[in-house]
Amino acid sequence: MGILKSRRRFLAGMAAAGVFGPLTQFGLARMALAGQTQQARLKVVFVVVPDGLAVDSYNGGAFGDGRGLWHPTAQGTDTTAFTLNEVSSELAAYRNQSLYLRGIILGPGNVGHNGWNWVLRDSQKSQSSIDVLLGQALPGTEPSHRSLFAGPHAGVDGTPWFVSFQGRSIRTPYRDPMLMAESLFKSPARTRRALQPGAGALLEASLVDIRELRARLSTAERQKLDTHLDSVEQVIKDLEETRPPVGACEPVTLEPLDYRSAAHRTRIQADHHKVVATALGCGITRVATLQIGRSAESLNIVDVSPERNPHDCAHRRSGQELWKGTRQWYVRQVKLFMDELARYQDPHVPSDNLLQHTLVVLTSEMADGSPEHMIDMPMLLMGGASGLLKSGDGSGRYFNITSQADQKHHAGNPVIGQHFVDMQRIWATVAKAAGTSVPYGGNINPLSGIFTNV
Repeated sequence: MGILKSRRRFLAGMAAAGVFGPLTQFGLARMALAGQTQQARLKVVFVVVPDGLAVDSYNGGAFGDGRGLWHPTAQGTDTTAFTLNEVSSELAAYRNQSLYLRGIILGPGNVGHNGWNWVLRDSQKSQSSIDVLLGQALPGTEPSHRSLFAGPHAGVDGTPWFVSFQGRSIRTPYRDPMLMAESLFKSPARTRRALQPGAGALLEASLVDIRELRARLSTAERQKLDTHLDSVEQVIKDLEETRPPVGACEPVTLEPLDYRSAAHRTRIQADHHKVVATALGCGITRVATLQIGRSAESLNIVDVSPERNPHDCAHRRSGQELWKGTRQWYVRQVKLFMDELARYQDPHVPSDNLLQHTLVVLTSEMADGSPEHMIDMPMLLMGGASGLLKSGDGSGRYFNITSQADQKHHAGNPVIGQHFVDMQRIWATVAKAAGTSVPYGGNINPLSGIFTNV
C-alpha cells in the first residue's frame, strides 16, 4: 500500500513538472515530491468565538462565579480526572487530545467587547497577533498566505472588529469561502507563471521607472509612494518565493451562497472549514485563524433561534436555553472543523492525518458575555500537534495554571481566586513550542507543563 501511495505521489510530481501534458486545476498537479520527506511540521489554527463561552452560571453576578457551562469539573489542579460541562461537552469526541487550561486573564480584565483588540495579541494591544508572528516562522509554500485569516461572519454588518493584526493594522478576513478558495487554489497557468524564475521581473522593471520619478515629488508625496513601493516589493518577493504545494489538494466544490445571510450561516461555516483544511492539507499555509463572528454580533444563528441574535442570547436576555444553545452552536462548529482536519492527509507525513500534526487553539475575546469580563478565560488546546501537546497521554487533561500566575484581579471568582496568568504568556508559550518567540513587552516567560519541548 505504501509503495502504491509513493508511486502515485511520484507520478503526481511528474505531472506538476509538466511531464504529462496539461494539468487540471486541482488534480494530481497539487502533489509534489517534497511531501516524501516524512518530516513532521507543526500547523497551528486559532479559533475565536464571540461573546464568551458562558464561564459563569446563569445567575453569576457582576464578575461571575466561574461555575458556568464551559470549564470542566476537575478532581485536582492538574489531572486527567475531569468531567466536561454542558458547552465543552460538544468537543467530547476530542477529549483524549485536549488540554483545558484554567486561570487566564485577557488584557485589563474588564474592557467588555473591546477584547477583540487584545485576544490574539500582546497585553498592550500594540503589536502583531500571534497568528501573524507564527506565519512568519512556519512558512507554507505560498508566502502571500503565510497566515490565512477566515472570518465567515465577522463584520458582515459593517462592524470590523477583527482579531488578527499586522502590527497595529487590523487584518480583514476572507468572508466569502468561494473567494478564499479562488485566491488559494490558483489555476495551473497562474501557478506555472508564479513559479517561473524571474516571475517578478515585470514589476521590477516598473519599479525602476517609478523610482526615477520619486525625486520630482514633494516630501509628503514621496512618503505615500514609498508605502506603495514597499507593498510592490513584497509582492515581488512573494512571487519569487512561491513553491509548488507539497500535499494532495482535493477539489474544492462550493455552492454560491450569500455569506451575509443568517439562513446560510451553518453551511457557509462548513465551507470555510473545507477551504482552510484543504489549504493546510496542501501545505500552502501552516497557520490559520477562524473568527466565527465578531464580538457583540448581530447575525442570528437560525439553528438555535431565527428571532434572537447571539449577542442578546449571550447577555441572557432571551432565556437560559438560548443562552446555552448559542454557546453550544459555536463550539459544535469547532468540533466539525476538527472532523474536517481529521479527514485530510498530512502534507508532510502522508501516512498521518492532518489533525495529528495540527494544534487547534480555541478561545474568545471575553470570558462571559453577560458580565462582559475577561477573567478565567476559556482556553482549550487540541489536536495531535506532532506530539508536542501534553494532553494527558490519551486521556485528556485539565490544568489550572494559577500557580504560575503573574497578575491579580480584585474580583477573581470563588473557584480559582484572584491570581491569573496573562494571556500573552500563552502566546509566548505557543510561539516557543513552534520554535520562535514573541516580541512583546512585559512578562513573556513561557509556561511550563503545556508542551513537551517548552
